[in-house]
Amino acid sequence: MSEQPSPYAESNPMSRKLFDEAVTCLAGGVVHEGRYAAPFPIYVDRAKGSRKWDVDGHEYIDYSMGSASLLLGHAHPAVVAAIAEQAPKGTFYANCTPLEVEWAGLVQQLIPSAELVRFVGSGTEATLLAIRVARAYTGKSKILRFEGHYHGWHDYVAVGMQAPFNEPPTLGLLPGSVAATTPGVMKMPMPMTLEITMTAASSGPRRRSREGEGDPVTREGAGIIARSAAG
Repeated sequence: MSEQPSPYAESNPMSRKLFDEAVTCLAGGVVHEGRYAAPFPIYVDRAKGSRKWDVDGHEYIDYSMGSASLLLGHAHPAVVAAIAEQAPKGTFYANCTPLEVEWAGLVQQLIPSAELVRFVGSGTEATLLAIRVARAYTGKSKILRFEGHYHGWHDYVAVGMQAPFNEPPTLGLLPGSVAATTPGVMKMPMPMTLEITMTAASSGPRRRSREGEGDPVTREGAGIIARSAAG
């Protein structure tokens, strides 16, 4: 007896067809591992405001909003107008532009602690650069991270993203990267409580331990990386 399609598959025939095509040309059938869903993901056709519609006509409330990047919602008129104004002028110059200077200034206004700004193309690039800068500035090598937090796909933050948290989640990681990011590298004595307080922009985060300044984070750590609640 042949296996009967599930109600999900029956109600999403176009998404299923697209996924069957996707697995023939995309690794894993998706462009980001977080978008995969069993037995296949939905394929979105359009979005407006807080809603989006898939290729099978189903309407959804979008609580993710591009991992919190779409603060104004989908297809906000002001954003659409700005894109329409800029697109005829070109989309990638590979040169400096006046807009990047204006943009960086706006970031500084919104985030007073951002003394200097560097734009990158993804969160993976951002955390990779942040870790490198922290190690260069402090002269230390170890980064404290939290189990289950996602910080991108580079080797420095691969271990600890998913259970079991002290093992590599994928093949291809250099042994040195794995050793440098396993929990055993920096053991924090319990019941020590680490407090992190944000101070003035010029001094940045200040770490202090209830057991004094001899804690592993202060002694060995170049920095602390954590995921925001919004993602």
